[in-house]
Amino acid sequence: MVNLLTKALRTISSAQNTACRQLLVFALLPLFASACTTPGTGESTAKSEQKNKNEITDVSVPDPSALPHTPLGGYLAGRHARKVYDSSAAAVFFNRALIADPDNSELLRHTLAAMVGERKIEESLPLANRLIASNVPDPTALLTVASEFVRTGAYEKAREHLSSLPRTGFYPYLKSLLTSWTLVGDNDGTTALEELELLQTASNFSATHDYHVGLITDLLGMTGLAQKTFRSAVTSVRGPRIRSVLAAGSFFERNGQTDNARKLYQAFPASAGPETTVLDAALSRIDAGEEAPPLVYNAKGGFAEALYEIGAAFFKDRAYAPALIYTQLALHVRPDFDVAQILLADLYVATGLYTEAVKTFRNVPKESPFLWSARIRLASALNELGELEAARKELRTLATEKKERSDSLMVLADLLRTKEQYHDAVSVYDEAIARIGTIEQRHWTVFYARGMSLERSGEWSKAESDFLRALELQPDQPLVLNYLGYSWVDMGMRLPEARSMIEKAVSQRPNDGYIVDSLGWVLYRLKDFDAALVHLERAVELRPNDPVITDHYGDALWQTGRRTEARFQWRRALSLNPNPDLLKSVEEKLRRGGPTNLQTSDQS
Repeated sequence: MVNLLTKALRTISSAQNTACRQLLVFALLPLFASACTTPGTGESTAKSEQKNKNEITDVSVPDPSALPHTPLGGYLAGRHARKVYDSSAAAVFFNRALIADPDNSELLRHTLAAMVGERKIEESLPLANRLIASNVPDPTALLTVASEFVRTGAYEKAREHLSSLPRTGFYPYLKSLLTSWTLVGDNDGTTALEELELLQTASNFSATHDYHVGLITDLLGMTGLAQKTFRSAVTSVRGPRIRSVLAAGSFFERNGQTDNARKLYQAFPASAGPETTVLDAALSRIDAGEEAPPLVYNAKGGFAEALYEIGAAFFKDRAYAPALIYTQLALHVRPDFDVAQILLADLYVATGLYTEAVKTFRNVPKESPFLWSARIRLASALNELGELEAARKELRTLATEKKERSDSLMVLADLLRTKEQYHDAVSVYDEAIARIGTIEQRHWTVFYARGMSLERSGEWSKAESDFLRALELQPDQPLVLNYLGYSWVDMGMRLPEARSMIEKAVSQRPNDGYIVDSLGWVLYRLKDFDAALVHLERAVELRPNDPVITDHYGDALWQTGRRTEARFQWRRALSLNPNPDLLKSVEEKLRRGGPTNLQTSDQS
């Protein structure tokens, strides 16, 4: 059985190891960015109201106690559990297989990753040390042991393990970043700053360099250098990150530069989302004359900050498995790390573990300045669990607590819209817009979202006004151009104008199947059947399982004389779970023979 397990491991691993290494090397090449995201209002098309989600198929994981205790069974079950991001079950299954084959390095890797993903760091240390002792180059093992040494204050031992990280890809930059904080822990600030110099050699890491140099020099009382690097960090050509703004602002406050701090907080884009409530709190602190706390108090906090940034970068690239490992290690080193806790919950949401997400959001400390953001995310997670009323209650409570903010109302309206409660959604969008005050370019999404809800509520004239208002704020926005253009096409009105709008949308999003379908459909309604067929065929290639697009393709085939193929496509549309209206229409075409959808009310 052990031999069978080893063969299975080799067969599966040989095809995956290269891809995994490439992921780890390239995922962090973009600039480290905040993992915090704001629930949006945008939709891809007029025909698709459902938000795109990370689809995880077959998420059910068997109960470990119900399965036979076989090594191969444990391994395969563990692989499945990791595939659906169930670290708890994966740890159980891999451990079971490991008992039967304790020297299998591949099993050791999988088991270690699963246990770290559950933040069972102390239990995982023997596994990590076994991997290290076997001279197997495993970054997770090295980082796990190094993180534990940092947690206990053994910084030199942490450096010893960090020095063994791979010398390719992003690992040298990672080593420099983490090592710098262990040197701070040993009161060697000069060497710590020298260690960070490597990050300056790569443009993608320059902002990270400035940010951490600022944190270190602030911590060491090197005021002049801290001011210089913080200013550089918040003026990055890629735009400032909220944590850089918070760190720099805190420095300015503590060094008698409250006016600079205030300007910095006020200049941060309001469109950044619910996280900006922490800036409101900072401004209130300045007004009250209260002392600003530093973002990082000690070397442990700085080390955790670095791990969090890496986890956030992986999250941004949808590399959830490594993101989970780095985030859990950050929380191991600093258990009270609120933004890492929110990132962990975001990871659970992204991987469909909504119950875990709810628990994690609720564990964010009430004194955290990021509590507002956590509660908005909590509401969204509750909705995903099917608890819409609980989500609605939470968002209404938030809206009452901060009557000057509209973001909780926007999220509530979006939830109602996705639940097809369009009349209620419109009412909440009205409330949100009333709170906005000065309408800015970024608010096009609000009018777009309300317009969709109005259109679905049968209030076309009001919907049309909202779409046109959205285009005033954001001209040539492809989603709005498509939605409004397709709506006109579907009503048989303003076809030439609709065509022009949809062509603009396609030029910006040529691989969006829904928008390509819109272009084909307007050409069809203009009776340019040959041109329509080209675009509708392309739309079907991009969205093969959409019944509306398939139906449109069938109509174009019929009009170009390919009637057997048309009937085939209509029958295919029936198999794709169409809505009742489309079902009736397609059945009628098959029964009667051919479409009757070329009437228009206005060709001008």
